[in-house]
Amino acid sequence: EPGRMSAAVDGADRGRWIWLVYALVVLYAFCFQLQAPLEPFLVDKLVGKGEESTLAYGRLQTFFQVVQTIGSLIFGNFLDRFGMRVGLVVNFCACALTYLLLANTSSLAILFLSKVPSVLMAGFLCAQTAVSQLTADGDERLVTMGRLTTSYTVGGVFGPYVGGRLGAGGDYFLSAKIAVLGSLLAAGLSALMPAPPGRTAAKEAAAPGAPAA
Repeated sequence: EPGRMSAAVDGADRGRWIWLVYALVVLYAFCFQLQAPLEPFLVDKLVGKGEESTLAYGRLQTFFQVVQTIGSLIFGNFLDRFGMRVGLVVNFCACALTYLLLANTSSLAILFLSKVPSVLMAGFLCAQTAVSQLTADGDERLVTMGRLTTSYTVGGVFGPYVGGRLGAGGDYFLSAKIAVLGSLLAAGLSALMPAPPGRTAAKEAAAPGAPAA
């Protein structure tokens, strides 16, 4: 239910959680864009430059979009069932696995395989869900949603710049390795997010000595 957590978390704590969500979105976009320059390089390396490389890269991007589309159809239900905290952790673990496979790519098959975990990459959707649960309807939510977009833009601007600089230094794989570490850091931070009140209440009710209903 939208906003159900906003009443259970006091104002100061709620503000801190929202800022954490902003930071997670920055990391999500930064890590994704950080490794992006690696993919064309890998396709050229594995296929060879020319028309074949262009076709292979196009197929890779199409495959990625298909996987993401499938993920978008299932991740909303996943969030409804398990909550935003679990969703964020799963999202960033999927990111880390994708970038880890990318960092160890030695064939075109592994490059395509690296896109499979992205079925669970839905960081912006998770962030929107978190904001909807941490804020009440109205101006506050509108402003917070706008800042999510700004956060994604910030990460998206610096990611390819840093990735390009690392590639220019001769180690394209380093960007993917850093993206793995950044995603694992984000997964750890996501685990600190508050649980939905309903789940917390259920745990307390099941605890020894809890008063009977």
